Amino acid sequence: MIELKPKQEQLIIALMSTPTNEEAFVKAGIDRTTAYKYLKDPDFSSEYRRIRRETMQTITSQLQQASSTAVETLIDVMTDTELSTPSARVQASKAVLDNAYRGIENDDLQERIEKLEAKLDNL
Repeated sequence: MIELKPKQEQLIIALMSTPTNEEAFVKAGIDRTTAYKYLKDPDFSSEYRRIRRETMQTITSQLQQASSTAVETLIDVMTDTELSTPSARVQASKAVLDNAYRGIENDDLQERIEKLEAKLDNL
């Protein structure tokens, strides 16, 4: 972790909580020129990327935790012939199948990558 100046910390917080850089600059109370100087600084950029990566890992974890409920919901909609419309059942079925196929493709890609990495390690 890199030691940031208070204004740099404020900028990162603002960048993480506003939709545009310009809004972040205003929220952090930093003029545009200084903000872009910070963004071009390798240490600042590295820390900003680290924080963004940690945030996305947290979000990904939350999505993974909610995925069982999402699958149950899709199955409920897919199989409920009384309350779900035919269109909703088709959409839920398509989502289940698409994700199942994507999972298999990802597994296959992962296996291929691991084999390639092993070959590279043996060179």
